[in-house]
This record gives sequence, C-alpha cells and structure tokens, in this order.
Amino acid sequence: MRKILRLIRKDLLVEFRERRSLFIVLSFAISTTLSSAIASAGTSLGAWERAILLWIIILFAGIIGLAHSFTREEERGTSLFLRLSSPPAFVFFSKLIFNICFFAVLEAVIVSAFVFFHEGDVPSPFIFITIILGGGFALSSGATVLSAIAAKSAMRGALFAVISFPVLLPVLIAAIRATALCFERHDISAASEMIFFLAFSGALISISYLIFPHIWNNE
Repeated sequence: MRKILRLIRKDLLVEFRERRSLFIVLSFAISTTLSSAIASAGTSLGAWERAILLWIIILFAGIIGLAHSFTREEERGTSLFLRLSSPPAFVFFSKLIFNICFFAVLEAVIVSAFVFFHEGDVPSPFIFITIILGGGFALSSGATVLSAIAAKSAMRGALFAVISFPVLLPVLIAAIRATALCFERHDISAASEMIFFLAFSGALISISYLIFPHIWNNE
C-alpha cells in the first residue's frame, strides 16, 4: 500500500508541476458549459436535455483529462523506470486511484459551473451527487486501462478517443438516465442506477487487473 501511495504522490507532483493539462481540461469544461448556457439563453431545458448536455461535457472533458494518464509516462520516457521499479499491479492501482480522484475534482468543477450557469434546480442534492460520483467512478475505471492501451500507439490521443467511446457508452447512457430521473424527482429509480455503476466498475477493474500486465510489459 505504501508503494501505491508513493506512485500516486509522484503523479500528483507531476500534475502540479505541469499544470498545463489540468488548466486545459478545466478551461474546456468551463468554457463549454458557459457556451452552452449562452446558446440556450431564454430556452427552458427539460430534465433529459439538461442531463444529456451535462454528461456530454463531463465525458469529453474526462477523455481529454484521462488520456495522458499513461501517455505522459511514454512521452517522458519514465515507463521503463516504472516497469523496473514497480510490479504492474501497483502501477495499475496507483493510476486507477489517481484517475478516480482527478475525475472527481473535474466533475466538481463542471457540475458547479453547470448548475450556476444554467440556473438548474437539483431536487435531491445527495442523490444527484451520488449519481455524478458513481458515473465518474465507472468512467474513470474504464478509462484507466484504455489509456494504457492507447499509450502504446503512435496516435495516442486519437486512439484513446476512438476506443473509449464504445466501452464507456453504456455508462454514459445509464448516467444520463439516472440524472434525468433525478431532475424529474424520481429519486428511487435514479438511485437504482448505482447498482449498474458498481457492477460495471467491478467487472471492468477485475478484467483490467488481469490483462494489465500483458499490456504494460508489451513494447
């Protein structure tokens, strides 16, 4: 566990030293949210329209933010050092935890900006936050191993966007449905989607754990 925490600390230090990617993602999230609010000014969006718009912004901001999880290691030439110093399982779980935390921070910024600019009413804040965090957990769980796969390619960013969309689409659909139900005050139906998020994340993390050593050690 200490080894995993050291790897997470290393990623945090690198992220804060090179704040470029973080600022780019946050700028994209805020500018997109503001642009959508300006474009829909004077138009009352329904629950489903608001949910779709919110999760599309979260998804594309997440793709931009999580794509560099393993790509940065390959570009900086530190992946070989990680292979020699840490077992693949440690690397995988450190990246997974880092991505989950990074995505949660990103969601906090996007959701706050979305509710502010769109003047949205959230009937059940606790269930709404739970859905946002559950969907983010599922998305970041899937994006971690996909980032490792894409990092081995010359077209890293483009490949990550292509392969991540089909895998993460079920989570996106479930998150949109749960958020829309929450906006429509169907709290019990919305909360039931958490079972899908947990099942999807558990299955994907288990599969990723099994195949990650082959992906990570493959040159």
